[in-house]
Amino acid sequence: MKTLLTAAAAALLSASAAFADWAPEGPVKVMIGFKAGGGADTLARLIAEDIQAEYGWSMMPENVAGAGGGVMARELKAAAADGTAMGIGITDTFAYGVLAERDPGYAAEDFDFLATLAGTQIAVVAKADRGWTSMSDVIEAAKGGATISFGTMTPRLADGAYYIGKQNGIEFNIVTSYKGGKAVLNAINAADVDVGWVAGPQASGVASGDLVNLVNGEDQPLKVSPDAQALSDIGVEFFFGATFAAMAPAGLPEDARAGLSDSIATVIQKDGTKSNAFITKVFALKVKTGAEADAYVAQEAADAEALLAATSN
Repeated sequence: MKTLLTAAAAALLSASAAFADWAPEGPVKVMIGFKAGGGADTLARLIAEDIQAEYGWSMMPENVAGAGGGVMARELKAAAADGTAMGIGITDTFAYGVLAERDPGYAAEDFDFLATLAGTQIAVVAKADRGWTSMSDVIEAAKGGATISFGTMTPRLADGAYYIGKQNGIEFNIVTSYKGGKAVLNAINAADVDVGWVAGPQASGVASGDLVNLVNGEDQPLKVSPDAQALSDIGVEFFFGATFAAMAPAGLPEDARAGLSDSIATVIQKDGTKSNAFITKVFALKVKTGAEADAYVAQEAADAEALLAATSN
């Protein structure tokens, strides 16, 4: 057994050394699936900056916004699979987005997923002065005759709100017109809606006691309220957070894929880098590389298909 372990360790070290020697043959175009100025854009640009500083590679960020990351996906799919093109967006683009669009011009199989990067901090949020401490309280109020309005900002989250109601024998008044979590949060604070999905901007309000995370929408604990009610407690087996990820055109050589994946994972987990500081402040680290990243996206796609089926009747 010792001989086998020694041989395996030697092989791993040899492979790691080979991948460490890899470098792109030219500038790496970093396609960002969302517009300038948002969280995804900031995250992508900081990762590119940190990789350039750490490895000396020339990184060229470019916003390729539209269709919830779909425009970026189509352009990235057509790029050379040689390590000189990568995209940064959210896994939802390659899971729920593919299914909801029916024929978006790309599929998850068109990409090698290099790494998952970070997760949002999504929850169903309400003002604390409503007196609710969990989503169960809201459900009880609705069953008692209260009309509950529920703010959402994407079709997937609207499906999530509907499914919560369906699983608990109630109907929410679902408002789908909001452009982003901050808009939903503003609506909650203005009492335009009773509750709503918010993916991080609520943190300071929750910390101060003005807001409550009624139920955790993520697949890991929320930083500001780790004991928030779980979706499973109200009969929901899905999660609704966004996971940021990096991907490349399918068919990357093994050394290129490993080199890009390792560089990304290194800088976002390294104390003192700008990307690590940003993720730690705004999001939560969620790092999976290579086959684990592929499996994460595949599972999200399976969950999206199940959610769509569950909300179609």
